[in-house]
Amino acid sequence: MSIVETLNILYVGSVPHQIREELSLRLPHGFALTFLEDVSDVCTRVECIRKTDFLLGFLRDFGEEMETMPHLKLVQLLSAGYDRFNVEAASRLGIPVANNGGANKVAVAEHTILLILVMYKKLCKHHNGLKKGVWLREKDHPLRLFELAGKDVGLIGFGNVGKALAKRLTGFEINISYFDVVRYTVEEKELNIHYLPLDELLTWSDIVSIHVPLLNTTKNLIGKKELGLMKRSAILINTARGEIVDEEALYDALKNNKIAGAGLDVFTRENEIQRGAYVSPLFTLDNVVISPHYAGHTYDTWLRRIEMGYQNIVRTANGEEPLYVVNKDVLHSKEKRETA
Repeated sequence: MSIVETLNILYVGSVPHQIREELSLRLPHGFALTFLEDVSDVCTRVECIRKTDFLLGFLRDFGEEMETMPHLKLVQLLSAGYDRFNVEAASRLGIPVANNGGANKVAVAEHTILLILVMYKKLCKHHNGLKKGVWLREKDHPLRLFELAGKDVGLIGFGNVGKALAKRLTGFEINISYFDVVRYTVEEKELNIHYLPLDELLTWSDIVSIHVPLLNTTKNLIGKKELGLMKRSAILINTARGEIVDEEALYDALKNNKIAGAGLDVFTRENEIQRGAYVSPLFTLDNVVISPHYAGHTYDTWLRRIEMGYQNIVRTANGEEPLYVVNKDVLHSKEKRETA
């Protein structure tokens, strides 16, 4: 089927000016793009939502709005995670929801390595000390700096980011194991990595890095028990979702030196932190390195998100099955209806 009419894409969420220009420049032929944040009039906003064929952006909830969108064919998220969008409501309406298909995997993998190296080299301590005129030497903290080479790295989750990270870590001459609900035997051979059950991985690893989506089964996946299995010399890296780790248990483990440190890009109460309404106790610890959930937000990633998102929208408009759908039951239900 070819596109014979102009189809409407509604971008939801804030977007940097330069990326807004890229979205407009790369817009496929036969589509019109509207940024919801530009629509201030209530009546115009209602009509804009009603005539939308495709939703695009970093969406939160949007369940009520979807009820008023009779032409909606696909929700195309630009994020890898989909826990903040109302997937259940979309499924109830028969609307497929797709994530970014790994568009941010390189950026997150690189950021993970950054956090590991910053922790191992105590970069923040030396940076802050030197800016204050303090020349810290090894006598001030003996034997606290480490090389990545030769370490045992355990990956919790081996999806797009986990695979990208494993490929990049191999150059550091380390040992890699992973835990996932799926076995990846091909990658095990290609990358010379090993599968371990979660408890064994936690006990074995010098570095534990989390790369699973936030689901009911992964919330508080790493708690007091799991942290207690880790080596006292181990560090924990989380660039996935804050809710996957029990932050109270993590604070206790770090405060009492039950593990050596943590590199965190994500947090449980991020909305409050952004507003300045909450300061996590984790921020007060010297053995924690933090960043504001920006591991996947590079300029390169933005361009890949746009390209992938538009390609998936065009596929759907042409009657093809969209890629990277997280509520696949909707597609199967549609097939059953069409063959009935």
